Amino acid sequence: MKRTWLVAAVVLPTITCADIEYGVTPLPAKKQVAVSMTVPVPEGSSTMTFRIPQWCPGFYRLIPYHQKIVELSIADESGRAISLETPTTAGAWTVKPGSAKALTVRYAIVGDDPGLGFFGVNVRDHTAFINGPAAFLYVDGLKGEKTKIQFTLPDGWNVATAMDRDPEGRYVNADYDELIDHPIRLGRFERRRFDVNGVPFESVWVSANEKYRPDFEAENAMLEKVSRATMDLFGGKPPFKRYLYFIHLGVGDFAGGLEHRSSTVIALPNSKPMGMETLAAHEFFHAWNVKQIRPQVLGPFDYTQPNRTGNLWFSEGVTDYYAQIMCYRAGLFEEQWLLGALADEINSLQRSGMRLKKTIEEVSRETWEHGGFGVGNLSYYTKGLVIGLLLDAQIRSATRGTKSLDDVMRLLDQRHRLPKPGFEEDGIRKAINEVAGKDLTASYNRMVRSTQELPYEDLAALGLKAIPPGVPSRRLGFVLRGSQIVSVEPALAELGIREGDSLIMVNGEPSLLGLGKVRDGYSAVVSRRGERMDFRLPVLTTSSPRWRLEIDPFASPEAQRLLRGFLARPSRPD
Repeated sequence: MKRTWLVAAVVLPTITCADIEYGVTPLPAKKQVAVSMTVPVPEGSSTMTFRIPQWCPGFYRLIPYHQKIVELSIADESGRAISLETPTTAGAWTVKPGSAKALTVRYAIVGDDPGLGFFGVNVRDHTAFINGPAAFLYVDGLKGEKTKIQFTLPDGWNVATAMDRDPEGRYVNADYDELIDHPIRLGRFERRRFDVNGVPFESVWVSANEKYRPDFEAENAMLEKVSRATMDLFGGKPPFKRYLYFIHLGVGDFAGGLEHRSSTVIALPNSKPMGMETLAAHEFFHAWNVKQIRPQVLGPFDYTQPNRTGNLWFSEGVTDYYAQIMCYRAGLFEEQWLLGALADEINSLQRSGMRLKKTIEEVSRETWEHGGFGVGNLSYYTKGLVIGLLLDAQIRSATRGTKSLDDVMRLLDQRHRLPKPGFEEDGIRKAINEVAGKDLTASYNRMVRSTQELPYEDLAALGLKAIPPGVPSRRLGFVLRGSQIVSVEPALAELGIREGDSLIMVNGEPSLLGLGKVRDGYSAVVSRRGERMDFRLPVLTTSSPRWRLEIDPFASPEAQRLLRGFLARPSRPD
């Protein structure tokens, strides 16, 4: 049998206790995980209460983890059984230790979490997955004590986790919160490694039948690009020493991802290609936004009840905004994809009737009773994403492009990265105003604290326009990149405009300045292989049954300058 150790350490100021020791043994034949937990009895303790969390950080819904615990018993250091008081609270067991110096609780976890495991524990013949909140008890008042976990594994099984290791090869953590925020994969699985700026990364792959369809190398290259783009945004040292992407190639009740401090768990079908670019980017961005930049109630955690905050729109929705942005900056997609993806979110939001009944702060607080993703058809992911876009535009406009929402994220990370406390409920608004150098409270309150429609008109300052269904929009009929025409619609091609032409002048003025003044038809001068060519061109119009997000070809030079900053991607050496 193979053995591995896990250790976590922190000391509470009011109660001191020796190490808390766990033992974990997967039982494939029974589809269970056996757990033991030995706790020294604090001096003077007349009672001790053991608990299992009632929810999982990152998923804002109560989960009855206690229902998966079987065969629970407690004994003292001599092996004498200690009677349990009749539970009055779900997931809580109280004992009177008497003269005992240490107590050992033994139990098993039913490993039937659907798929390959996600929120709970899953045990199969060749592998087991442990999500910490589903497996590890804690003692009231002792969540800060050091812990050790010994794994006893079947022959040929391995361990994958993002936890630190000590010189003796044991895995280490800081406290209970950190301990259960490191998912564990045991058994036989595939793993691939890469690094970003010297930081080690690993992708850990498991399938139900040990057969794999994804192109590991292509997916790893994508993960590397997404990880690098996000680390570039924040700069400096990341809040982890290593990072693991756990990829579960099988879907149970949930397809998607769940963030952890130094890892994420992603469950998707065993397919090629996987199409997980934005999902991976979302979960990786959470290593900063949620795990470090977090509301005060989200760490340290109260695992006994809902931890309500009005800021889930920022924690999840703005993270979703950056999932799109990071994929674009990483070079995975081009600008038309980015605008289309953002337009899709605007469409989803505008189809929600609930947006006119509840504020996004209310939805964030009430989501615990509504499935964990929103209320009715209003998702704090979706509205939060669109608010993120608008905030980015407003900050860029207020600062003439010297600052952006990126600077808000960096400021919040600097101020609230662990072990610093999380931000107050009004902390986001204050940080935005500080970065903008302007009071944006009225717009913030409209978007976050009212049921008014969002101020899509503010996108004009960024050279963008959000166009409602059925509303005609004016367009050039060609796409510019800088001064070069990179695509041409048939109507303009018939008049002689070609891809590769350089637009020099519009209505007798430099192109960008002239375009800002165009209303109907206009004169255009282009250069083609050094030859000057003059055209008289129409302004085209079109409408659509959906919301669209488009670059405004007639935006002012200042708006076009801000748009270039918004669409800029970092240049990297080949």
